[in-house]
Amino acid sequence: MKHIVVDLEMNGIEKKHRIFGCTMETIEIGAIMLDENYQEISSFKTYVKPEYNSKIEKNISRLTGITNNMVVNAPKFNEALKKFSDWCLAADDDIRIYAWSKNDYKQIAKEIRLKRYDIRPEESMVYLNEWNDFQEEFDTELGFERQISLKLALDMAGIDFLGREHSALDDARNTAKLFHIFRDREMFDMTLKKIEEAMTPTDFGTSLGSLFDLSAFALT
Repeated sequence: MKHIVVDLEMNGIEKKHRIFGCTMETIEIGAIMLDENYQEISSFKTYVKPEYNSKIEKNISRLTGITNNMVVNAPKFNEALKKFSDWCLAADDDIRIYAWSKNDYKQIAKEIRLKRYDIRPEESMVYLNEWNDFQEEFDTELGFERQISLKLALDMAGIDFLGREHSALDDARNTAKLFHIFRDREMFDMTLKKIEEAMTPTDFGTSLGSLFDLSAFALT
């Protein structure tokens, strides 16, 4: 079994092209492949040329560092998506795909429909099943009632964010590090166990989660 952690960066779509509930389009795909011991064995990155906006919006460029020059010669969505699935399938093993939140899979599903991507039979394991929501799994295990940001989750695990936030590959790699700690029982006990115990309701029916307002850290 190989584990794949994916992250997307997106840009807005011009209003006249907003159909099927798709208001954004992918401009970068980043992913990390882990082996059965949660060690990185491969990585994937591609920029994606936007088709329904003539430019990268200024706020997106500030957030992601992605400029028009970086995507002008990049593959369009359908080509980029095929490259990504080919990379996944090259594992020649069962794969399980994760993203930090459900939003990335929802984006891919909408864009597949919008851009009429023809899913090949061998790609069914990549695109026809929802990707695993690691954020939900993390929050549930540790007892958080609200979604917490990736940055806060990394801080809790004692992981310094390496690279640039909102770079698809850097976000995927840091998420993969958190995933390793989360899934490795010994590492979990060393880093996150105390948080899990603090979030568990006591005999008085209270927990750390009910005593502190974590809304400042929640994703919007």
